Amino acid sequence: MMSRSDTPKGMITYTSRDYNSIMKEFWGLVPKLTELWKPEADADPGVVLGKYLASIADMLGVNLDWLANEVYAPSVTQRKNAEKLFDLIGYKLGWYTAARTEVTFTNNTDRTINLDFGFNGSNFCTLNAYTDITQQPRVITYNVLPLTNTYGYQDTRSKRQIVTEGIQIFADSDIVSLSPGESCTRVAVEGELRYYTVSVSDIKKNNYIIKLPSQHLDTTAVWIKTKSSLHDDKFIDTQWSQVSSAAEFTVPEPRFSVTYDNYSNAQIQISNYLNQLENYNDNYLVVYWMECTGVIGCVSANVLQNLLFAKQNQQGDINTVDPKSNDLGISNLANTSEMPHTNTVTGKSPETAKEAYLNSRNYINTWDSLITLPDFNRFLLREPGIDCGVVIDCQKALEINLAIYKDKNLTKDQKSKMYITYHDFPESPDKYKRFKWENILDIGFDPTAPDKFIFSANFKTYTAMCFPIYNEFNVSEYPETTYERVRKTTPAYKKVASSNANYDYAFIGYQIPDDVKNAIIADYRPLQAMSVELQFGFARIFPWYVVGEIYPRNPVDKTTADNIISRVKEALAIYFSPANRKFGQKPTIMEVVEIIESTDSRIRYFDAGSLKYPVINWGELERVGMQEILVKYDIEYFNPISFARYQDLGSNLGIKRSNIRIAPDWLIE
Repeated sequence: MMSRSDTPKGMITYTSRDYNSIMKEFWGLVPKLTELWKPEADADPGVVLGKYLASIADMLGVNLDWLANEVYAPSVTQRKNAEKLFDLIGYKLGWYTAARTEVTFTNNTDRTINLDFGFNGSNFCTLNAYTDITQQPRVITYNVLPLTNTYGYQDTRSKRQIVTEGIQIFADSDIVSLSPGESCTRVAVEGELRYYTVSVSDIKKNNYIIKLPSQHLDTTAVWIKTKSSLHDDKFIDTQWSQVSSAAEFTVPEPRFSVTYDNYSNAQIQISNYLNQLENYNDNYLVVYWMECTGVIGCVSANVLQNLLFAKQNQQGDINTVDPKSNDLGISNLANTSEMPHTNTVTGKSPETAKEAYLNSRNYINTWDSLITLPDFNRFLLREPGIDCGVVIDCQKALEINLAIYKDKNLTKDQKSKMYITYHDFPESPDKYKRFKWENILDIGFDPTAPDKFIFSANFKTYTAMCFPIYNEFNVSEYPETTYERVRKTTPAYKKVASSNANYDYAFIGYQIPDDVKNAIIADYRPLQAMSVELQFGFARIFPWYVVGEIYPRNPVDKTTADNIISRVKEALAIYFSPANRKFGQKPTIMEVVEIIESTDSRIRYFDAGSLKYPVINWGELERVGMQEILVKYDIEYFNPISFARYQDLGSNLGIKRSNIRIAPDWLIE
């Protein structure tokens, strides 16, 4: 018999998981546990029992491994498990996406033609392509949506606009008059229009859920209409609006959303506002959707043809043009890849668990993820030596630019200086001084113009850009710290004609040393929370100093005056140090006055700006040869990735007196 210490609990070790290892260990145990042992006899009941137990254990081991793998993101295989797992970080698995494109219709005749892209009650105008992206023969149908010539400009990579928002998708009339050579554009969506009718009473019985007979649908292209009877051709005026989730059912309005069951099947959830509609129980809801083919539905440029109007040859010379002739030119944009600032959408098929894992690692949700920008800011600020900092992603940068763009209190020139540009977060590892800032400052911004949106190409959506300050800008420890002025005009340096000559710059570009960057990245990785790539941009630094006169309660001698000024400057340095301030925070006159007046009980009040300089001045002294030159910075370039750095000029301001002084009338000679 085996001793107690030699026998594992349950006799079979936990490392024996497959059939062969379990059988081998079992055969090793049997001779020690019984006197009768004949392994050569397969008919022996003990042998049969051993093989049976090994088979069962092998099955259980495989199932345990499979279940354990489904708990971890790198090994999850089932989509329904991936949905629950990645939902913890706010990542939603992609579903079918119907490919969309812009189609332009051009009048090639010498007469005015009238076209009607309206819905006829059961169909939209359609176009066809006859090969897919794999060059296989296939009929791909695109539906021309009425009144959609301006649709799409609110779409972003992180938010897709629901088709029903602000659009009469079932407009029965969309008449366009085209003069010779004139064009019009409409959005076309790939797929076959399908519908499913269900009674209101059945919806209530099914807990306000509508099970659809098809799963190949784009969740943003779903519509609901109401009719009073099953065979009625007319619809009731009740407007059912689609929302992104059932959480938005709080408003008492006819609303619905697309949700998923436990098997990842899309379904329609209806708001319980259905109960509040009077005389509505005998009505029917008709759900319309586009049954799309996902990736296969993408097309190349100018391949859509065979235009079929939903309304044929109406009176008044509407739709009488022959689409098969050259009288009506038809062209479309390719939607096989993303094209910013257009209405094209690349078709997508449902995301697998493995694809979700890869994509989720490049994902950061600015609003509702467990790993949000505030979390990244918190992690950055806890790093040794980091006094303050800010982290933004591409979406946040775009939001900042849009907020500046829409600010009516700023002039166009002021806005152009404040915009975040791609040089604030360069992708390449080149040193700061190699970038030609004078070519990109004052670039302007227009969310609809590609050449004014250039930062999105370099600042990828899976990048978190960090702007930290290390050890109060201490460059002695790391001489390679990037700290260089960004010039407003070229050349950067002019010949100094006198000690009062000024150098004008936009701001100072500052980036922490490479050794510190690598240390921060190394600290982030073990957290298992890094769903994005960390990069480090160039913070905009604006040095500033204070000018003013201190009035004491009683006259003071020079020694006492120097002591008071020394304490005031120390208080200002501590209060406005990087460790106590934030990015995007400008100093105010009231802050300066309150700090100075509360520093010493001997101070009666501080007269801000009693000299010819304002109380807050944006600049610093630079020594050029034997001279000290006052360098000025343009505060209009200050934005949320900027930092106001307090500095003391000492006793020299180019006018041979201290920037902060005791009022001369209160000094005792």
